[in-house]
Amino acid sequence: MRWLALALAALAVILSVSIGFMLANPGRIPLVGMDEPESTMTTADVLAHPGLTRVGPHAFRALVVARQYGFTPATLGVPVGSRVDFYVTSADVTHGFEIPGGNVNVEVFPGYVAHVYATFRKLGTYRTVCDQYCGIGHQAMLGNLAVLTETAYAASLRTTQVASPLVDGAAVFASNCASCHQASGQGVVGVFPPLAGSLGDYTKVAGGRVVLAHVLVDGLSGSIRVNGATYDGAMPAWGASLSDRQIADVIQYVTTAWGNRAKNPPGFAAITSAEIASARRPALTAAAVHAERAKLPQQ
Repeated sequence: MRWLALALAALAVILSVSIGFMLANPGRIPLVGMDEPESTMTTADVLAHPGLTRVGPHAFRALVVARQYGFTPATLGVPVGSRVDFYVTSADVTHGFEIPGGNVNVEVFPGYVAHVYATFRKLGTYRTVCDQYCGIGHQAMLGNLAVLTETAYAASLRTTQVASPLVDGAAVFASNCASCHQASGQGVVGVFPPLAGSLGDYTKVAGGRVVLAHVLVDGLSGSIRVNGATYDGAMPAWGASLSDRQIADVIQYVTTAWGNRAKNPPGFAAITSAEIASARRPALTAAAVHAERAKLPQQ
């Protein structure tokens, strides 16, 4: 009996230490479960309207889309002391949504909306990560949540409102595209194709701007040659989570950044929101876009 008592005491100590560690290191264990999508928020709601909304003096609602390989939106900002209810869904495969140190950690499945909330009482920047292996670019699936003073938060809103009434293509790229194609537009050799110096393949040829719009709206899957190298992967479709204006503006950004402007033909005009709206109909598969791209004249 003495040995049994010692064994039970040892088990109690181990459990106490384990539970204490879990509570002292929030963000590793999902303390709030996942709701069924119909209970509060549908997958369609999240896919159509990702973003952050203030719903009370100290309350926010964040609709987040996880996809290979990034979060939309990738950057969030709230005042210190705010409770944030996160509604997260996946546009493709199983992902994780974790904010280490923020008491947020849930698995995210296509067709479901994971709901988890936390109150952020410490100033600073929290990293958002995917902690479920989701493919070759998994390590680049990162985001940020900035917890600001009320003054800094108010100033950030004024800066956003005054800076420009237009969608910022560079900001759309940074939030949704840079995790794969990199901020420099150079991509990752053998994994993600470069955009720098390569978009003349689209802008210089007849039908190229239509194909470029389809690549953003519908995605692309299959082997392609870019700047003399072969890439065999998948580009996610952004049509469900980005507006016509956002897609048009990010195309304008990438076709004029990193030396691409010099490769555009004389008189090249920016792709418009109307062209993106037209590119949505009919919807294409990523494989169909690949076949469409393969028919473009070679440069």
